Amino acid sequence: MNRYISVLLLTFTVLMVSCSSPRDREASKIKKLEDQLKGQDASPDKQKLDELLNLYIGFVDKFPADTASPSYLYNAVSLCIGTNNGEKAMKLIDRSINEYSQSSKLPEIIFLKAYVYENLLNNLGEAASTYRDFISRFPDNELADDAQAAINNLGKSPEELVREFEAKAAAEKNAATVK
Repeated sequence: MNRYISVLLLTFTVLMVSCSSPRDREASKIKKLEDQLKGQDASPDKQKLDELLNLYIGFVDKFPADTASPSYLYNAVSLCIGTNNGEKAMKLIDRSINEYSQSSKLPEIIFLKAYVYENLLNNLGEAASTYRDFISRFPDNELADDAQAAINNLGKSPEELVREFEAKAAAEKNAATVK
């Protein structure tokens, strides 16, 4: 009887897997790998990160009209940024802007483009231009203040930023004391 139940379960599992669509199988692979990586420590397996990146891009290539594709492309951009792969991130950002210009993630993608120019590609001129473009296109976005702060601090060393912060804090303290 136990063997009969095992055979039935195996048959059911095979049927379920074979009946799922190619899209669902790809999404399932992505979810499984994302879950595995979430369980890892601060330094996840580079091979698994590369595999996940390829799964994201492969899904978008195979199912460009799928509603999940803009999010998977956004995740691929984030993964490239997290692994300091600025050139790949920029290619995926441009793809996202060109292919998914109506995505709800567009403001974040444009902000990330400026971030990549600034922090991964060290192109401060393009970073400033892209931050300004972001602010003009999305002035009410929650990242608009961050974009303005980034413009104000472009090219400054951490030491300069600390000195400016300390000077501002001291000036505010003095102003409060005078009142």
